[in-house]
Amino acid sequence: MGLVHSDRDLTVREICDDEEFGVWLSEIAHDYPSAAGSTLDDHHLVLTDAIGEWIGGLRYMLRGGVALVLEIAITPEERGRGYALRLIEGFETAARGNGAHIIEFWSDNLGLEPILEAVGWTRLLSRPEYIAGRTWHLYEKRLGSPNAQS
Repeated sequence: MGLVHSDRDLTVREICDDEEFGVWLSEIAHDYPSAAGSTLDDHHLVLTDAIGEWIGGLRYMLRGGVALVLEIAITPEERGRGYALRLIEGFETAARGNGAHIIEFWSDNLGLEPILEAVGWTRLLSRPEYIAGRTWHLYEKRLGSPNAQS
């Protein structure tokens, strides 16, 4: 290729869920000039019942005032009861509390759209033949100006 000049023998490989590596990568990413105000924070929300049993969960990242849902899931026996919307509402609250001014997520389920629109979400774009060859839709909700956060 000619773009990389090194006399070292280097290898690129995938590393799975290594918390120590994640911390290391986050620390060195802070050194980049473009990192100011845009560091990546990973957050988890859990939905539990009265005795603490896990019903579902949501993982999101927060970067520069934008929070993006990465994963959301409800246990199979609890689906169809509105619990995913409950997690989305919790996500909005948590993201706002952590300084987000925009929240986003991707979905391939257009059936969610009327529910999302009713609580203030907007579909920004649709991307055909995206993940797993299906059409995915990017939804957004603006929480207010980043300068309005207290």
